[in-house]
Amino acid sequence: MGGRSQQRSQRRPRRPLGVSDLEAVGRLAGAEYRVSPRRESPSGLLEGRVSMRHFESGISMHATDAIEMADLHTEVVLQPGLSALLLLEGEIDVAFDGTPLRVAAEAMPVGRIWSLSRPTSFVRKSARGRHVRKVNITVPPAWFEAHAGAADTGSQRDLGRFLTTQLSIRDWRLTAGAVRKAEQILTADEASGMLGGLSVEQNTLALLFEALSQFTQVDAEPTVRNVSPRDVSRAHTAREIVVRHLDDPLSLPQIARESGMSVSTLQRVFRACFGHSVIEFLRMRRLELARQVLDDCGATVAEAAQRAGYSNPSNFATAFQREFGYPPSHIHRDRK
Repeated sequence: MGGRSQQRSQRRPRRPLGVSDLEAVGRLAGAEYRVSPRRESPSGLLEGRVSMRHFESGISMHATDAIEMADLHTEVVLQPGLSALLLLEGEIDVAFDGTPLRVAAEAMPVGRIWSLSRPTSFVRKSARGRHVRKVNITVPPAWFEAHAGAADTGSQRDLGRFLTTQLSIRDWRLTAGAVRKAEQILTADEASGMLGGLSVEQNTLALLFEALSQFTQVDAEPTVRNVSPRDVSRAHTAREIVVRHLDDPLSLPQIARESGMSVSTLQRVFRACFGHSVIEFLRMRRLELARQVLDDCGATVAEAAQRAGYSNPSNFATAFQREFGYPPSHIHRDRK
């Protein structure tokens, strides 16, 4: 996705962040915030930037671009609402009322959307040396109530079920534009005054628009029914395992074993959560990776085909057009 390396070069020097910095942000995120251990090294608990902004609309935005300098355990009680996470780099390892969720951006940025229908204990584990770059947007139920339209559409009903189900989780298929807006939020100048604040709020709302658009797409991930929160979490773990091994795909038994399921359970819950099989997901992500190397790196169609696991460029071009609606050669044409 274009522009990533350019945005990285604009980062300002990192600064150490201690317990007081984290507590100041944590208190804005929710109630009963705790961080342990509380002892600090000279380099602090984090090194970088962590910020939380509340907008007049009631929407809040939490941005992080920091290296974790210690193994940390943070806890907070979150209020009901919808959260949209865009993870540019690193991984997050969290639990909601004991139900774990791991999200990793190893092959490319990833997005997740989840909802909480009641106050929920949130625990996050940090790992020393890990660099995390993310933007998280939280929307309270009151915002949806104030902006609910009169039309009773299928997408509104889908969103309504999502919001009223505890720990609903949905994939957010990111666009290059969404990634650019997240980068702009992370590199925003905190001292730029009113215009800078308006720019951050504008980008936050644009990201929220893209996240909520997932509920209007025909191929959007369905609301998970008849699947336990534990199996939903394990399905997401399986998907992250697939993403980590795009260049060397694992077999279904290997994926099932690493995610703590049998092959039959893996196939059932994966399709229930994401609307497609593990193999179909692998094919889609490898095609997305191929599109990225075509767009960002200027790779040839033959090189992109090899990256996607196709020995025949013609078969790759057919699969690419079926997935994206245009042939891979169009990317090279647009770059000229």
